[in-house]
Amino acid sequence: MLATVALLLLPALSAHAHLPTSHHHEHFSRHALPEHWAQPRDHVAHALFARDDFPQVGSAAWLAALPPFTAQGSQTPDVTKLPQGWVDAYNAAKSAGLIPNIPQSTGGGAYPTGVDPMSSTVCSSYVGCRADGDVFNAPDGTLALNFDDGPTEASFVTGELLDFLKTNNEVATHFVIGYSIQGNVSAWQMLLDSGNDLACHTWSHQQLTTLTDMAIVSELGWSMNIIYLSTNGRIPRYWRPPTGDADNRVRAIAKYVFGMEMMVWNHDTEDWSLMQTPAVTTQAEIAGNMTTWLNGPKSPGLMILEHELSTLSVGSFKAAYPLMKSAGWKTGSAARLVNAQGAYLNVDGPNGSVTPAELQDYVSEGPAAASGSASGAAKVSGSSGSKASASAAKSGASAAPSSSGGVALRLPALTAVVLGALGVVVCVL
Repeated sequence: MLATVALLLLPALSAHAHLPTSHHHEHFSRHALPEHWAQPRDHVAHALFARDDFPQVGSAAWLAALPPFTAQGSQTPDVTKLPQGWVDAYNAAKSAGLIPNIPQSTGGGAYPTGVDPMSSTVCSSYVGCRADGDVFNAPDGTLALNFDDGPTEASFVTGELLDFLKTNNEVATHFVIGYSIQGNVSAWQMLLDSGNDLACHTWSHQQLTTLTDMAIVSELGWSMNIIYLSTNGRIPRYWRPPTGDADNRVRAIAKYVFGMEMMVWNHDTEDWSLMQTPAVTTQAEIAGNMTTWLNGPKSPGLMILEHELSTLSVGSFKAAYPLMKSAGWKTGSAARLVNAQGAYLNVDGPNGSVTPAELQDYVSEGPAAASGSASGAAKVSGSSGSKASASAAKSGASAAPSSSGGVALRLPALTAVVLGALGVVVCVL
């Protein structure tokens, strides 16, 4: 069925993003490797197979799909204006007893008196508790390439990293921050064109255990949504908690509201601090740790936490890469090494086509589903990581605007999407 899309752009929305205007060094030509899902924006495939229900990255319609922000600034989404579908999914999971009543922490794994962060009830990942379902190791003999906190300034950081990965025929998983995407649209476009894998790292990089339930829904949902809208509807499989801070309440919201699995790490370079004063570590210390880890046992595999935050952090990875190969490690994207289906819930493997779906079509129903006691309109048969059936949660197409004025931004193919509250109307004729 062919569709014609008319865009009515009302107020100017350019203030929502910062578009770098120049690069300061040359990049390799960004023609994706054959196994990549993406093609550069000037490739003929975009004209032949363009989908008309996803906005162009950086366009006014795309900017309008950013979350409604609080008066405190654009780094903080307004939790009173969430898409109603997200709210409904949370309420259904909470009513079904899938989201535990764990008090908010005060940060750094600290909880109110009497709450043990290492207990099986709480299981704070910040203090090292590992729960069933957490992904923290790579398969034996493998080294998972993964980078947090991007995208960063196009020329100096993300661009340098992508150039190096391309030169060495490597693909990595990038745990991206929504707010960083908003402020670095040019670098985000480079990352999209590279064909590397994408995963969620929340919208504003807050310690999630310190937040309310609905603030956690907001942080995860908006970061998923910007990936979804920017990749023609790919739904990320994995998320990573900022500073490694999660507990069973946070895990449950990610799983039962959005269907995502948590991926953490088993070694930490602390390279995020290299640009800080004082730094927690140095490039020399990172090099020493890398030598120890890379020359160590091959079981379990290595999931080393690294960042694309600065030329220093990227430089530390580049310096260690030759030893990764000479020490006999099989390197690859973290998402692809731990799951043959790859980084996205609605894509059959790294090279597969996208199954049209909405953000919450892969929500896990939890252990009670087998006995029929779990319910909720936003749920679909199957667990996180399985392919969704084409029914259940889609009664009534996209979620309606919430009573507080939020706009549902799940954009299925050939449906009318109204973003009137944000000044953009997309109509399918």
